[in-house]
Amino acid sequence: MAYVDGPEVLDPWADEVYLAGLEPRRRTPWGRLAVSLLDAWCATTGGRMELTRATDVVVRRREDGVEEMRIPVPDADDAAYWLDLVRRGLEELDPESFRREWGIG
Repeated sequence: MAYVDGPEVLDPWADEVYLAGLEPRRRTPWGRLAVSLLDAWCATTGGRMELTRATDVVVRRREDGVEEMRIPVPDADDAAYWLDLVRRGLEELDPESFRREWGIG
């Protein structure tokens, strides 16, 4: 905790204000259908596209659940790395520093 204006007032860490998690990529119904068809086609031809596994790292405010940041993860196998990177920033920075470092608002 960082002290502000004396030892009585404490600034919260970013992880006390924000929550990070993995969420499915936002798509329209037609987009979901197209991605599913492409995945099925790739699976039948021996390819590995796996577009339906695409995910985003999303940071939301704990207070009201409003989305503050969304990072599209290009390869679903890298999602854990990106989530860990964001969570580490939440644990090590105060909210203002986190917003500045990640370009939020």
